[in-house]
Amino acid sequence: MPVFSTTSALPRQELALAIIEGEGAVENLIGEKILPPFPINKRTAHLIKATLANSQALRVIDDAKFIHQPGTKFERMVATFGDDTMTVDLRGQEIVVPNETSLDYAQFLDVEAFYAGRFGQTSALTKEKLIAAQVFNTSNFGSATNSGVAYTAANVNKVDGTGMNPIQDIIAAIRRVKAKGERPDTVAMSGPVWERVRTCWNTLQFVRGIFVGIVEVNEKNFAGALADFGIKEVLIGDSYYNNAADQATPSLSQVWSNAYIWVGKSGKASAGAETSTGINVPQLAGVGANIYWEDYEKGGKVASSDLSMQFAGGNYVESYPDLSIDSMIVRVKMSNRPYLGNTRGGDLIATQYS
Repeated sequence: MPVFSTTSALPRQELALAIIEGEGAVENLIGEKILPPFPINKRTAHLIKATLANSQALRVIDDAKFIHQPGTKFERMVATFGDDTMTVDLRGQEIVVPNETSLDYAQFLDVEAFYAGRFGQTSALTKEKLIAAQVFNTSNFGSATNSGVAYTAANVNKVDGTGMNPIQDIIAAIRRVKAKGERPDTVAMSGPVWERVRTCWNTLQFVRGIFVGIVEVNEKNFAGALADFGIKEVLIGDSYYNNAADQATPSLSQVWSNAYIWVGKSGKASAGAETSTGINVPQLAGVGANIYWEDYEKGGKVASSDLSMQFAGGNYVESYPDLSIDSMIVRVKMSNRPYLGNTRGGDLIATQYS
C-alpha cells in the first residue's frame, strides 16, 4: 500500500520568501519637479520678493511723458521691494520594534531596516501629497477654467471633432499664464486624466499631424507637440496613498485629483548668487519650491543610533534604543513645506472628469 503524507504536519521550508504589498508603488512622483527641494538653514527664512507690480517689471516707456528734451529732467519711477517669510513644518512618526520580534525574524528579515525603508516611502508620499494639495488649489491659482468639453469616457472617441480637446484647453491655459507675465513650461495631471488625454481622438489627430507615423501618444511626444508653445515637460502624477486607520483594510486614494490639469512655470532655484543680475543670494524662479530645514538632522539625530538614513529633501530616518521596554524605536522626521512664492506662474483647467 502507498505511503501517505500527514496533511496536518507536512514538511515545509520556513519563511522561504516575503510578500511585500505596495512594493514599488511609490515611483510615479512628480511633486518636486514642480516645486523642487530648496534648503534653508533655519526653521524660518526671510526673503526678498520682487513682485511684478512693485518692482516695475515688464514696463515700456512709449508714452509722450518719457520723451526727453535736452536740459530737462527725466521721468522717474517709484519701485519697492517686498519681503516674505517661509517656515517649515516639522512632522514625524515612530514605531516600536521589540528586541524579541527582531530575534524571531533574525534569520529572515531585519525588522528595523524594513521599517526604515517603509518610512522612506512614507516621507516620499507625504511630500507628494502636500505638494499636490498646493498645486491643485484654486485658492492659490484662482478659479479653474472649465475645459471646452468635459473629460468623460463618452467624449474620448468622438471622431467628428466634438469630443474633448485637451490640446486646445492647454494652449488656452498657456495663453492665460503668459498674460500674467510668466512663461509656462510644464503641464501636470493625474494618471486617469492622462489616460483619456492621450487616447482621445483630437489629441491623436494633433500629435500624429506633427510626428507622422507614431502609433500612440506618450508623455514625450505630447510634450514635443506643445514645444512650440513653450512646454518642456508633461508630468503624470499616478501615485496612491492608504488613508485607512492602522491595521484596517487598506483604502487607497489618488494623490493627484482628476479634477484639474495644471499649466505653469515649475520652480527653479539657482545654486548661489547671480551677481550679473545684481542678486547676491540664490534666486527662486517659477511658482515656488519645497523648502526644508537642512540642519534639522544634525540637531535632532540621536547619538546612540545604530541606523540612520537620509532621503532627499530634508527627510531622515533614525533609530534609537528604549531600554525600558527592551526595544528599538524607528523614527521618520520631516522638515518641509511647499512654498508658493509666485502664484501668477500657474493656471488650472477644470477637467469636468467623470
